[in-house]
Order: sequence, then C-alpha cells, then structure tokens
Amino acid sequence: MEPYKVADLAGCQVLTDQGECLGLLVDVLPSGGNDIFVVQQGLREMLIPALQSVVTSIDIPQKRIEVVLPEGLREIYENS
Repeated sequence: MEPYKVADLAGCQVLTDQGECLGLLVDVLPSGGNDIFVVQQGLREMLIPALQSVVTSIDIPQKRIEVVLPEGLREIYENS
C-alpha cells in the first residue's frame, strides 16, 4: 500500500467490500508493524489495521476507503 498523508485520508468514508458504511476515518495511529485507521460513526469508534489484506482500495478524490474486515474484528466492537 502506498503511503498517504493523514490529512488526505481524514474525512474519507470507510466502507466494507459489501458496501456497508463503517464511518469516517478521523485519524491514523502509527504502531510498530502497521498503521491503524481510527474510524468513527456517531459515538462508536473502530480501529482497523491498515494492512494490504484489509484495505482493498483508497480513492482520495472520492473520499472513499474500502476494507475487508478481519474475521472477529466486528464482533469485538459489537460486544463492547
């Protein structure tokens, strides 16, 4: 995945490969191995690893990011 500036990614709508809107990307957290996208919808926040296997497309002009959620990630946030 090519490097993007946080300012370019902030405000992008994050959608699953099924077209479900997860919210807006509000921040990118650096971590040891990979960055983490902070996605917010209302009061709910979800942390999504910015891995090539997860982030399938980034369209800056359209302000859209498509992801395939890792197995079990959604359940972590639904059960909290």
